[in-house]
Amino acid sequence: LWERVAPLAGKKQAGSSESIVLAAYPRCHPDVINEEAEKWMNKLKGLVLSCRQLRGEMKLSPATRVPLLTLGDHEFVSQSASFLQALSKLSEVETLQNASEFAAASQNSAVAVQGDVRLALRIKIDLAVERERLNKEIQRLEGEISKAQAKLANPGFVARAPEAVVAQEHQRIVEFSASRDRLAEQLARMAPAH
Repeated sequence: LWERVAPLAGKKQAGSSESIVLAAYPRCHPDVINEEAEKWMNKLKGLVLSCRQLRGEMKLSPATRVPLLTLGDHEFVSQSASFLQALSKLSEVETLQNASEFAAASQNSAVAVQGDVRLALRIKIDLAVERERLNKEIQRLEGEISKAQAKLANPGFVARAPEAVVAQEHQRIVEFSASRDRLAEQLARMAPAH
């Protein structure tokens, strides 16, 4: 890589035998940092992460390309749609203009909120099977929360365990609770109409 890229970057003369071992260590140039580009990339990364989490929650194979529905920040979503599509394994990115249209289109889908953008994967699912899957996952998470709470309620564990282990159990409760709450919200959205 060094032999091919260094001449293009002006770090050495083409054909020079200078080794990377002898080259100066790269220096930071804060004057070329583009704050706007960093904000844009962080926003894109957040959307990609949310899409991947939705895919994971729905147990979708990475090979399965599905459409994504979005609501909010239409300009950013439009600019980043091709990146979002490639990085999140989507067949298309559809931007909707109003909340009622989004609610109707995403009625039986998992929904995520990232900043000011709402995201939903448009897939056809068997609601009964999905409700059962969500219930099982919620029960599993509640079991994990109970285990962590039991450890922390044990004075012997708290007294003998290293501080980092106790902190890790507290963090597990926070993370499992957040996941459980997110799945419970999905389950509530899929409740059969009475």
